Amino acid sequence: MPNAERCRASGFTLLETLVSLAILTLALLLGVDAFLQHARVTQRMENERQAYRALESTLEAVRAGVLPLSSTWLEGFTTAVGTPAPRDLRVWLQVDPLPTPGLYELHLQATYTLEGLKVTKNLHSEVYHP
Repeated sequence: MPNAERCRASGFTLLETLVSLAILTLALLLGVDAFLQHARVTQRMENERQAYRALESTLEAVRAGVLPLSSTWLEGFTTAVGTPAPRDLRVWLQVDPLPTPGLYELHLQATYTLEGLKVTKNLHSEVYHP
């Protein structure tokens, strides 16, 4: 009899096995969710980076005199590094003269859609063009 009692006490009960399987299942589901969210977060960050890159390149083009100081929509951005910009990325450039001669205030607004939602990023600066 002592051997039979020792065998019963040395294993897992059915309840302990079910609880451990439930905990393992929950941990795996959380891991899969985090993995699936990673792709969305990466895409959102990449689109935001490309929008700011478009805003900065537009601002630099105005400062360099490549773009005229006039309010306009700009689109069709391509970048040499990273993933392509969102297809519907558009930049609104608004130019307002300031009281000081030759000084202009620039309002730049990038818009694009991500997962069906419209996203807007803004940049403001001043430019001196005599």
